Amino acid sequence: MTRPRPIQKMIEEQVKRWALEQRRGASAAKELWPTITVSREFGSQGALVGELVAKQLGFSFWDQNIVRAISEETGARDALAASLDERARSGLDDLLADVILGRSATQREYLKQVVRIVGTIERHGAAVIVGRGAQFIVQKDCLSVRCICPIEERIVGYAERQNVDEKEAARVIKLMERDRQKFIRQHYDKDVTDPTHYDFLVNLGRLGTKAAASLIIGGYRAKFGKLPPKAQAD
Repeated sequence: MTRPRPIQKMIEEQVKRWALEQRRGASAAKELWPTITVSREFGSQGALVGELVAKQLGFSFWDQNIVRAISEETGARDALAASLDERARSGLDDLLADVILGRSATQREYLKQVVRIVGTIERHGAAVIVGRGAQFIVQKDCLSVRCICPIEERIVGYAERQNVDEKEAARVIKLMERDRQKFIRQHYDKDVTDPTHYDFLVNLGRLGTKAAASLIIGGYRAKFGKLPPKAQAD
């Protein structure tokens, strides 16, 4: 018996949860709840905010699990898949990777998988997707937000969380921000920092993660007129 591919398995598990809700007679389960996409500055803890939002709304949450699934499906090593994630690579980089490691190592293949996953998630709705340029992939109406935070606060916070000095934290943050911006420009021809791509920005330098999550949920209700009945009050 053929085992389901990792990405298919992840999607199938989510579909089973939706189907179970429908069998229980939950009318809301039959509705298509629009997706939320969360873009974030590196070190802002935007992914954590997205996870809190997903938990409170009862939505599925998609972040690093996308990368792990692509790694398993394409046969790429975890470290290699991570090296393709939201990072700019030149055509020569991909050509060499294709020759040496096979097509599964190229960013083109990685992006193909990301677009397929995001499209599948969007068709079922009720999901929070962090990063990967999802705001530029989703075709239907969604709530698109970007989490920002002053660089000084991101440096201090990252240094504490990763147990490194602030000089190293600043180096990593600037490198990752540069790569993410180039990645979006290279593959989507967009400026990820342009606020007009989002419904609103959330400044985590002014708000804690819980308050930021509540603000996003409030924005979802304001845009779409309601929240899922299973949404939890914080």
